[in-house]
Amino acid sequence: MAASLTATTTTATPPAQTQHQQQGDDDDGGGLDTLHGVYLPCLQSILGVILFLRLTHITSQAGCLATTLLVLASSASTLFTWSSLSAIVTNGQILSASGPYYVISRTLGADIGCSLGLLYYIGNTLSCSMFVLGAAEAVQHSVRAYYARWGYGFSGHVFRYDVQVLAMCVVVSMAGCVHFGTKYVTLFSNLFLCVTLTSVLCTCVGCTLFAMGLEDGNLQPYDRSFMENLWPRYEPDPYTGSVPDIFSCLALVYPCVTGMLAGMSKSLQLKNPSHSVPKGTFWAIITCTMVYLTVIWLFGMTISNRTLKVDKFVTASVSFPHEMIVRAGVIISCFGLILGCMSTAPNLITAMSSDDVLPFLGFLRPEGEGD
Repeated sequence: MAASLTATTTTATPPAQTQHQQQGDDDDGGGLDTLHGVYLPCLQSILGVILFLRLTHITSQAGCLATTLLVLASSASTLFTWSSLSAIVTNGQILSASGPYYVISRTLGADIGCSLGLLYYIGNTLSCSMFVLGAAEAVQHSVRAYYARWGYGFSGHVFRYDVQVLAMCVVVSMAGCVHFGTKYVTLFSNLFLCVTLTSVLCTCVGCTLFAMGLEDGNLQPYDRSFMENLWPRYEPDPYTGSVPDIFSCLALVYPCVTGMLAGMSKSLQLKNPSHSVPKGTFWAIITCTMVYLTVIWLFGMTISNRTLKVDKFVTASVSFPHEMIVRAGVIISCFGLILGCMSTAPNLITAMSSDDVLPFLGFLRPEGEGD
């Protein structure tokens, strides 16, 4: 079985993929280890904006127990995906920067690979949109909190479509960064991850101090309430008026764990992909699951239900030593996630066009290939 998978993976490689391999070897040298090539990129992709802006609100609606089950179920599904991809990676070679698409198309066939690859590309694009809107919402919440502190009832909107305009500016600027300097995306990826981890640390430390009564941050003592969010309490959203249910909460939780394929997209830069991809991805999933569970129980057991529902950015309000660390950190981490999506998607769509399975992608094929 292992020999057949290896033969399928190596012999079915088209000329376009071989050129990608040579280019990746020349540019990157395949020198990344498990930590820097797989674990940290996966960690950065999984620890996203939902952790800071939505997870506490989901906890206030579904309760700590149900939210824990949702996170565990989502993580379990990613572990099934991890086990399948690991079995393929350890028995073959990844000769393309398209990562997951190359693995699927060279083992299950190009037709199935393009079908799943197109869905993966659309999902990657929608994730990028989510990160853009997350950055815009973080700015909006920060502006609203600033004016509220001084007694002004500012809604956070400068004009009617200010969030959409800000989101478009972010998209254009990030696309320009990817187009003119892809190497800088990799260069600053560790910086974005450090910012994300620092924000998580400040949030957890601040909530712990708030629970002990040592530091209130921007909250009040009456916001401290223990064991209030253990069970579900579905109520209308203070901003939208809609009443969520368990399935809408699952729809918000599941994107938290979908960044596990980030390490496989860097397979050409790894010293030993067959060893680094399974190991690094597994420990990234376990680490992020523990972080999510820690935030769920830490905030759910110490902050009142009403505060978690009303303050969507309570992770910044309670952070220590200052809320601006988390507010700026979330925005910067969103920029890093956007750059990651924008730098991965072109490799994926280029690989699909090079295989010449989907005719409408022919205009995206690199020059000199498929003649």
